[in-house]
Amino acid sequence: MPTRWWTGQEMAEAAERLVPGSVAKSTDAACYLHVEKMLEAMEALRVDPETDFLHLTNTCGVDFWDHFEVVYHVQSFDKNQFGTLKVECWERDDAVLPSVTGVWYGAWMQECETYDLFGIKFEGHPNLHRILLWEGFPGWPLRKDFLSMPGGLQPGLNEFAGTARRDAPPVVVVE
Repeated sequence: MPTRWWTGQEMAEAAERLVPGSVAKSTDAACYLHVEKMLEAMEALRVDPETDFLHLTNTCGVDFWDHFEVVYHVQSFDKNQFGTLKVECWERDDAVLPSVTGVWYGAWMQECETYDLFGIKFEGHPNLHRILLWEGFPGWPLRKDFLSMPGGLQPGLNEFAGTARRDAPPVVVVE
């Protein structure tokens, strides 16, 4: 059986059938869920025999300057199918979404990684913490504004330049 990628419209139709009012919009590639109903819709997509999205393959963040998106790639092993769900987070200064660890326990580390690199908090996560960088690292390095704060480098980053290779080129901030 060949692998099947669900279109955003197909994912939206399934989510809307299972949890009416859960879909914010859809594109060719992804279904966007309302934050308020995302957990209910994701759980329904996981347990429904037609969708059977039992596995969360990947979770990642995307920075669009004015908002974040969190992308969830889901998979059914039995049906050999994949789909993409997205949730938008418009509170850039205090980005918070519900944790999906109650739906897919495998999200545990992926949400920690997204938090570590983007600063998006996942409410209800059993132990949200940095996993790649150390506690106290200044900022969130995959945010587009990481090095473009007024005055150049964020406080604390200058000290990291001293630990870089001596022959490495200096960090240049492009505005």
